[in-house]
Amino acid sequence: MKQKYTILVLVSLLFIISIPLVHAQNITFSLDQSEYYFKVGDDAVINLKSNSDYNDTINGILSYTITQTVNQGNLQYSSSNTKSTSFSVESGEKIIAINFGTSDSPITLTINLKFSYNDPDSKFINLNNIKIHFVNNDSKKNNQQNQVSSSSQTQSQSAQQQNQQNDPFTQQMQQMMNQMNQGQQTQQQTAEQKLQNNQLSQDSSALKQQMQNQIQKQQQTKNEFQKQLAQNPDFQKEHQNLLNKGYNLTDANLNPTNSNTGDFELNYQKPNGEQASISGQMNNGTIQNMQSDTSENRQKMLDELEKNKQFQEYQKQLEKQGYQKQNNTDFSHEQNKTNIQFNYQNKNNETAKINVAIQNDTIKNISMIKKEDENKKRSYLWVIIILILLILAYFGYKKFFKKTKSEQIMAKRTRVDKPFDYMKESLKLLEKSKKEFIKKEYKNAYGTAGQALRLYLSYENHLNKEITNDEILNHLRNNHKEYKDIKKCFDLCSLVEFAKYKANKKDFDDIVNHCEKIIEKPVDRQKKTQRKNR
Repeated sequence: MKQKYTILVLVSLLFIISIPLVHAQNITFSLDQSEYYFKVGDDAVINLKSNSDYNDTINGILSYTITQTVNQGNLQYSSSNTKSTSFSVESGEKIIAINFGTSDSPITLTINLKFSYNDPDSKFINLNNIKIHFVNNDSKKNNQQNQVSSSSQTQSQSAQQQNQQNDPFTQQMQQMMNQMNQGQQTQQQTAEQKLQNNQLSQDSSALKQQMQNQIQKQQQTKNEFQKQLAQNPDFQKEHQNLLNKGYNLTDANLNPTNSNTGDFELNYQKPNGEQASISGQMNNGTIQNMQSDTSENRQKMLDELEKNKQFQEYQKQLEKQGYQKQNNTDFSHEQNKTNIQFNYQNKNNETAKINVAIQNDTIKNISMIKKEDENKKRSYLWVIIILILLILAYFGYKKFFKKTKSEQIMAKRTRVDKPFDYMKESLKLLEKSKKEFIKKEYKNAYGTAGQALRLYLSYENHLNKEITNDEILNHLRNNHKEYKDIKKCFDLCSLVEFAKYKANKKDFDDIVNHCEKIIEKPVDRQKKTQRKNR
């Protein structure tokens, strides 16, 4: 009797223990491949398979980070772009098409996907290191079956408690800066190993010391910029506002040019997966163009759009034409203006989009664009450009090649001394840098190219004097002019000029081409103005 009782108790305990396992609900994401190949110009559409044990639709946030890595000589650069959108997973097995855009040149992208939701605990699904290759022709496609999958995971209780703690902003930022320091040290070690493997000459130790000093200086600048940002009252107000709403700081991207000037973007997230961000610029300690983006604000804008008659009409048109709305809705911000892009796709993988511009909480513009319409516009644009060029060529021929001898004599008599032609001199310097590069005088070539760009920017911006790279960059930034691409040119020229980076033809050609585009456009405009005046 005692033995039967013991067996009954054991069976009951096993049954009780197994109940949570039986009723545990789960979502699984899977892809047929870990690497996808698309032709340049085509949309990278990937079919994500979902399998949900839930009886109802699960709503959450889908985040994906797209990273592009570029190798230049012995250095490696990478740029990342993270987007997030509301995302729904229906019960059972479904196939969801996700469009990661297109590229006009061959590149390789790395995609990291994360879906966050509550059940009621915070759960997430990760699919990382998905490769997307854009190739020139179909022969380079190498799509192979290699299924990858991931299921729901529950964040540990200790991790949740840590995320819910409202630590002081400076402590959070310091932790992130420590991680950045570790990355910088790894990069420094890698650079030193490359120097040793290349068996540089006697000055290799001095060069390594220069690189170490440069990395330390950059890190010190980031630390000082972080402190200035943390102490700024305007930023503290926005930061505290997000903390009060339940958001926690998760990531910081700082891009300073000095201790109190530069760009910043900080990302926040609630335990339920809702995300927010603060971005802007700091100039001499003053915050400019600061934008705060939250899930609540996005949802408010979406609710207002659903009431808009024009938006409703565009949606109906696309539905009648077989287009279905995609889950990836893109938001972008510029000062007090927000742009929203809704993406659509039909069974033939043709795409369409509705663009919305919202300024000061008011809908300013709504437009619908389909890919076939874009192709037609491009064709019309080329026709117009060709006609304009033909007309200009005709009048140019009449004006400059049909002059009589008397007109030429009068022109010579009335000719006056011209002012300093800084554009012409800048182009001469660029030509000189090309010759120096051919002669393998690489330091002089990069230095002369940087000198050409400084000369042009100084006179174009009415400074009319010899200036340094930092002076012209600060001037452009203070006057809200584009400066990031120019800064990249200056940085690369300086690295080669001071023997901190190995010269190569691709980088040099990119710098010269970029300088020529900046300098030659105003030259063309000036010539046209002179022709009209004549």
